Amino acid sequence: MITGVLLAGLLLSQSADAAAIEDDLRRAKNEYAYGNYEKSADILRGLLYPMRLVTDEQVIEARKYLALSYYLLDRLDEVGEEFAKLLHIDPDYQLDPFTIAPPVIEMFEAIRRRLESELNVIRQLRSDSLRQAPVKPGLQREIERRITERSELATFLPFGVGQFQNGQVKWGVAFAVSELLLLAVNVAAYTYTVRVVGDYEPEDRKLVQSLAVTQYSALALFGLAWSLGVFHARLHFIPAVEAPPTVREVPVTPSPGPSPRPRPGRGLMLTLSY
Repeated sequence: MITGVLLAGLLLSQSADAAAIEDDLRRAKNEYAYGNYEKSADILRGLLYPMRLVTDEQVIEARKYLALSYYLLDRLDEVGEEFAKLLHIDPDYQLDPFTIAPPVIEMFEAIRRRLESELNVIRQLRSDSLRQAPVKPGLQREIERRITERSELATFLPFGVGQFQNGQVKWGVAFAVSELLLLAVNVAAYTYTVRVVGDYEPEDRKLVQSLAVTQYSALALFGLAWSLGVFHARLHFIPAVEAPPTVREVPVTPSPGPSPRPRPGRGLMLTLSY
């Protein structure tokens, strides 16, 4: 009898605590909607530190609104920390572009790109764990594999296009900046010679010769940088890249089976059901 009373009290306590958590989360979202970002952040910190939330969905919502509040309070370092923690829960989470400003989405996607290797490991571990678990009655398991094909033509283009395609952003920026600068010097020297100097006087001969040397030297260096960029892009070129598989359970369909389906854009999605 006493045990039953204690169990009932424990269940009532847990139910009341869950209701209080939901109420706090709702209040935080309302404060954010009203523009009270500091108050919203205070409530959300109380839910997250220490952790009072019990589901991944609650944690994702709390970290999202805390990050958004920090952004509007100009606390950008803490924005990145909360977005990173959110992505470690759901690596494929997407912010709603209809309700969230583009600069925030750009920051979120930049953090996702920076953490891509870690997020791929999380995706792989989760898909492996799900594949090893028994399939529930009435469901079938789908494994979706995405293969992105890369263009060889891009490796021959200037301005770091091949490097960006290969995922080597720093190298892409380096080649793009250096080639743009050299091209700008070439055009500037040519323009100055034609429009400013024009039919030059004998005393301007040295200036014109210097401009000609600068123009053709910049063009030659641009060609050299382009050639090095092509060599570098070809050296690291991988024709196709496979993303970590996505595993999900769906209701049984009448005719399950392998069904390769081309996806819009450059790439292929293969869905295997069993």
